[in-house]
Amino acid sequence: MKKRYVMSGLLTLLLMAGCQQAGTTSVDSSAAGAANSTANSATSTSAAAATQTTNASTKTKYGQYAESDYDTNETGTTIQLATDSAEIDGSGATFKENTLTITQAGTYVLSGELKGQVVVKGTNKDAVHLVLKGVTITNDQGPAINVEQADKVTLTLSDGTENTVSDGSDYQLATGEDEPDATIFSKDDLTINGSGSLVVTGNYSNGIRGKDDVVIVSGTISVTAKNNAIKAKDGLSIAGGTFTLKTTEGDGLQTSNTEETDKGWLAIDGGTFTIEAGRDAVQAATALKIQTGKFTLKTADGAESSVNSEESYKGLKAGTSVQVDDGTFDINSADDGVHSNGTITIDGGQWQIATGDDGVHADTDLVLNGGQMTISKSYEGLEGSTITFNDGTFDVTADDDGVNAGGGSDTTTDTGSFGEDTFGGPGGAPGGPGGGDQADDSKEIIINGGTLLVHAEGDGLDSNGNITMTAGTVFVDGPSRGGNGSLDYNGTFDQNGGVLLATGTADMAQATSETSQQKGLAVYLDSSQDKTLQVTAGETTYSVKPTKAYQFIFVSVPEMQAANDVTLAVGGTVKETGIVTGAVTDSQKLGTYTLDNTITQVDQSGNAVSGNQMSGMGGFR
Repeated sequence: MKKRYVMSGLLTLLLMAGCQQAGTTSVDSSAAGAANSTANSATSTSAAAATQTTNASTKTKYGQYAESDYDTNETGTTIQLATDSAEIDGSGATFKENTLTITQAGTYVLSGELKGQVVVKGTNKDAVHLVLKGVTITNDQGPAINVEQADKVTLTLSDGTENTVSDGSDYQLATGEDEPDATIFSKDDLTINGSGSLVVTGNYSNGIRGKDDVVIVSGTISVTAKNNAIKAKDGLSIAGGTFTLKTTEGDGLQTSNTEETDKGWLAIDGGTFTIEAGRDAVQAATALKIQTGKFTLKTADGAESSVNSEESYKGLKAGTSVQVDDGTFDINSADDGVHSNGTITIDGGQWQIATGDDGVHADTDLVLNGGQMTISKSYEGLEGSTITFNDGTFDVTADDDGVNAGGGSDTTTDTGSFGEDTFGGPGGAPGGPGGGDQADDSKEIIINGGTLLVHAEGDGLDSNGNITMTAGTVFVDGPSRGGNGSLDYNGTFDQNGGVLLATGTADMAQATSETSQQKGLAVYLDSSQDKTLQVTAGETTYSVKPTKAYQFIFVSVPEMQAANDVTLAVGGTVKETGIVTGAVTDSQKLGTYTLDNTITQVDQSGNAVSGNQMSGMGGFR
């Protein structure tokens, strides 16, 4: 191979003659490269977000990964950058006026420092592989790396190296143009792999942006950007890596194509993510799918933020659906912790959420199949048109409703910092009328299993339609303020199994419905209590410690089916959170109550109280 040493400016012109006399190609010559021109072109990544298995991993992934995405080969043209010059050993590249231009398919190994930019200008069939082996690229007037045309460009972060790229705050764009707009900008498919590190500073707008698909296989990537840290148009696939992303006005991870239903998706199959975002931490234009990962997410100043409610500051956000299999999530968001304009399905994971609005919000269906979730602060905790609990452990604290099927508070004009939510029907169908006392059968809370602990200042379980419970364990540490109830539904609450204890204000109190197959007991106390509650039915005792004063108790447990009465006591100490099985010492008996009906409602003395629909201590019916 021929070896060339090239410089920009006057020095380049002075050296040209000497270089030509030595038989070396001049800087303005076209770089014909037989070796690189025969390099294989990569096949474009499919746009559809279907699952696939690659040879690099036998585990099915949500992202789209081609075999070439894992290629870290470093054999090819070597380019040593030296501020305003470049030494090129090989073919396929030229250097002029502080711009390194790649014009052919192949592998290019870059090292050194450049005050200028790297431009890829091949054909739409060229697969270009750039190996970053300890580079620092700074361009004050545009992108550091600009892919104008290729089939696909792969950036490999060479093992043991740190690579830094940055742009200026003012791009020199042609009149009427608004692109490129990122420190690393690609009009075509872009892949990042390797075990080295990449530090990106986006002073103008975005840090990394691809206008087709972006694939990140591995690496340690740090991005600080004015707008979005990492943005893709059609699809963003992340197999792994370590990410530290910080933005002032944009999202941490974003996809943007809302016009094509099979694009705009975002898939994460692993990795560690620390994101501080000026807007959403993770936003998918359509579907967001997470197999696993470790996520520490903060938007704006977190749950205590005072921000513009016209903007979005969500933790995880999707336009059509959110699917989470597993992972660790620590979300501190000004807006919803997890949000979908369609459905949300959570199969597992360890969750810690603090938010200024909803903990988890789905416009249509919210399905909880597993995991351990603590929502320590929220306006409303879990919200959707339908909410289904199949398994998992959920500890929810809310300033208003804890679990809300239907949206909006029934009793207050305060709807949180971001306004009242709107909802569709199940599966995305239009919702029926809501609010008031009219039942909307498209709104429902379904409890088939799992453990749910609700601390609510508004309604505990609130459905504009119905509630159905067949199994699971639920404790509602309900409201102490008037106009709310531990249980609030406009249709029916059929309890056919499971353990349910609810405490709270007697105002607006409801028990389960007479159509339930499992017996229930509602007791209106003479005065408020703030002590541990103990419930004994048959040979089994349940104990729980409410965190707020209560004057209403509702209990329904399987043992009540065979028992003739239930004994309630208060006092003693329960160290565990939620409902525990077993008696506590030093408790005082409130009374023993005979179960005369499917749903028995009495005052503390055992006198029957008629009516179930929002009766209160001010007037039993």
